[in-house]
Amino acid sequence: AAQIGGVLEPVGAVPVVIEDDVMVGGNTGVYEGTIVRERAVLGTGVILTRSTPVFDLPNERVIKAEGGRPLEIPAGAVVVQGSRAVTNEFGKANGLSVYCPVIVKYRDDKTDASTKLEDYLR
Repeated sequence: AAQIGGVLEPVGAVPVVIEDDVMVGGNTGVYEGTIVRERAVLGTGVILTRSTPVFDLPNERVIKAEGGRPLEIPAGAVVVQGSRAVTNEFGKANGLSVYCPVIVKYRDDKTDASTKLEDYLR
């Protein structure tokens, strides 16, 4: 099961918006202050919140919610679970890493073919 959480109050809080044709994998959580644009794919276990930076590998950038704006997952992004190394001395000494969502690619014909079964089951 996936969890999608948003708020109606307080006024000014940013709800969750998931646009058309988004594929949401099991155990995925999308929470307050997140917009997922059309045709994105959220892989199993991806967690998105307004405070979560998303690492976009194809475009070599980090997507963050800034200036009161929501976190926006771009249209067609394929997002999976990832991790990044903890770089302070304690983190290095203990081989620690922190969860982070990673955009590994943008939808293509291969992605569409693998999500087609989901369409048939609906």
